[in-house]
Amino acid sequence: MIPIGTDYRLTRTPLINYALLAANIVLFLIGYNAATPAGDARLESLRLLLYPDAPQLYQFFSSMFLHGNFSHLIGNMIFLWVFGNAINDRFGHIGYLAFYLAGGILAGIGYVLLEDRAPVLGASGAISAVTGAYLVLFPRVRVTLLLWFYIITTFQVSSLVFLLFQFVYNLVMSYPSMGGAGGVAYVAHSSGYVFGIAVSVGLLATRILPGNPFDLLNLIRSDSRRWRFRRMVAQGHDPFSQVGATGRPGTKRWVNTRKVESIKPETQEAREMILRREIAEACGRHDLDPAVRRYLELIRLVDGAVLSQPNQLDVANQLMADEQHAAATEAYERFLKHYGGYEHVADIYLMLGLLYGRYLNQYDRASETLERAIELLKDPRKVELARADLENVRRRMGG
Repeated sequence: MIPIGTDYRLTRTPLINYALLAANIVLFLIGYNAATPAGDARLESLRLLLYPDAPQLYQFFSSMFLHGNFSHLIGNMIFLWVFGNAINDRFGHIGYLAFYLAGGILAGIGYVLLEDRAPVLGASGAISAVTGAYLVLFPRVRVTLLLWFYIITTFQVSSLVFLLFQFVYNLVMSYPSMGGAGGVAYVAHSSGYVFGIAVSVGLLATRILPGNPFDLLNLIRSDSRRWRFRRMVAQGHDPFSQVGATGRPGTKRWVNTRKVESIKPETQEAREMILRREIAEACGRHDLDPAVRRYLELIRLVDGAVLSQPNQLDVANQLMADEQHAAATEAYERFLKHYGGYEHVADIYLMLGLLYGRYLNQYDRASETLERAIELLKDPRKVELARADLENVRRRMGG
């Protein structure tokens, strides 16, 4: 199974990941590889591999840009392309470069400490750190896999399933008793995965990296809230009333309504649950004014909050109709980030382009979204509208 793409939509060009891909490929092509006797001799004479019996500092860097043969290079570059672009997008250029290099170094340290076999080379340790970060940051993103087994076909799974399998497989194969040799540095892979997972969890937990509703920590918190909610309901709590039900005398789990007039939610999670329910009910009645008010309260309460696909779109459209242009833009951007596979996504790009260009004067972003809209739109009238606004934006940028 070979990963060939994901449904994650980039918000910036991943320049550092492109540069890392180019560095690995160029070094291989100019002869810094172990695929030929001459290349192997060159690496040996310059001591560019990482030697676990006598490691040198520079070898932790040099070894992560070298590959043994063409299949080794292609396999690593496919994983780096499929998963690295999104991490570059999430971490930013400088943060991603530092993370990638640190992941490669830590993978090399793990190999040196736990192995005493042959020298090692390859970007696998750094790329394992990248995929470990992807597992934490984008567990719900769909990964398209190419299956080559008697027949050639493609199918999709969540990155959580695919990358968790990869992590466990490498961890198991790191034990010599499992037959984890065969010229593959599984220990370096596992060390890279552990580093990537630990750093990403740490960044989210400390809020150095802003979370979103679909990262692994938020999914765990959501599951925990659902578990607590089910337990409360099982104990007799009425989730749709601010006062408890009157029950059997002497049963502690029931609230006596004669003594308690109202119960206000004491936690952020409880308030979030109520707001989401009220938004869903208002959208279901097509009463969007209160839905918008509750939505604005929700996004102030919860970082990165997003509604279900139809509700998020309804709220964004209503904000646009109410001429709350900045809030509408943010709502559309959240929709685009989490529902990039929406069948009318071209219209979302067009709407964002109009908002950025006509109302917010963010001409760079307007140009980017209008160009994307023109690529995707099928309706000639909408294409003409997008082109006209794009020309106007470019004139303003030039002026």
